[in-house]
Amino acid sequence: MNENTISTIAMALCLAPGFLHSLEVVFPMFARLIVNYVLPFFGPGLPNSKNQITYEEQVEMLDSAIAVVKEDKKTAAKDYIFVILFEQRQGSLAFLSLIVGIIYALAFPLTERAILHLVLLVMSIFFMLVNANHAGIPFLGNHPKVSRNGRNVGIVFSGFWLAASILNYLAFTYATQ
Repeated sequence: MNENTISTIAMALCLAPGFLHSLEVVFPMFARLIVNYVLPFFGPGLPNSKNQITYEEQVEMLDSAIAVVKEDKKTAAKDYIFVILFEQRQGSLAFLSLIVGIIYALAFPLTERAILHLVLLVMSIFFMLVNANHAGIPFLGNHPKVSRNGRNVGIVFSGFWLAASILNYLAFTYATQ
């Protein structure tokens, strides 16, 4: 495998979250599609329509979160729900920006891709650490609601992001020689 191929594969791996989460820019509640159609594979299992949550159920879950707090904290609870969905959209925008940058960088020679590989290397390392935390490595942060499927995602994607990290490190090294 030559240096340019390693660079291309490293960038291609980092396209995955952008494609998976792109619709959430416009529809942050579309995260349920990942819950309904992607996470069951990590069960392991197959998507099953009787186990899927609907838009209405999502809204009800969010309303329930607001309903359980004391009246004087309702505004803060509503703001918290807003922030969750707002951050969902911003994360999706960042992923879409990454897609544009990667596609643009494919037109350049390897030596001009160095900065992008540095960014993708840092991103891949952080994604690997977060996924390792979801997989059960405790010192990497705290997600108080990791589901069984979420833990399995963490196990699988720790390896995926490790591979992306290694390839982006190699591509960055080649690009800066």
